[in-house]
Amino acid sequence: MTGDETPIEDLLDSLPENWDAQLPRRSPGMLGISVINWRELTTDEAPDVWTDLGEWVSWFTRRYNLPARKIPPCWYKHGALVEELSALHTAWLVSFDGLDAGYGPIGWHERLAVALPRLAGWYNGECHNGHTELIQSGDTPSSTDWPNWISQSHAK
Repeated sequence: MTGDETPIEDLLDSLPENWDAQLPRRSPGMLGISVINWRELTTDEAPDVWTDLGEWVSWFTRRYNLPARKIPPCWYKHGALVEELSALHTAWLVSFDGLDAGYGPIGWHERLAVALPRLAGWYNGECHNGHTELIQSGDTPSSTDWPNWISQSHAK
């Protein structure tokens, strides 16, 4: 070791207490896209994350003409649907990123083909909690329920 190198232990000891608490909880990956870990989502992060996913799900259900019996308007109240739709959203973002070599879109559609039967399994056309509303898939969730819902993380 030369005279001007500091041992790593000394550098770590010089950091202020709780220095790692200041780091962002969700850091973007190589392409700048953050994967959502719903289990660790904080209430501060929730509105932006839910809004992004809600806008994408609304577009996705309209674009692919998915009926409410496949993706219900209350999708956000079904944890497994949230996880699957979130994963599809992330895969879609990565697949259509400008850094993709051109195979992303077909790869995303291959993933979608595998995910559609799973979506059907997560939601079999009925809500057991009595919260189904009869509106077209692709419509935005209830204007009173949605703002209240996205204000929390629902990380359970």
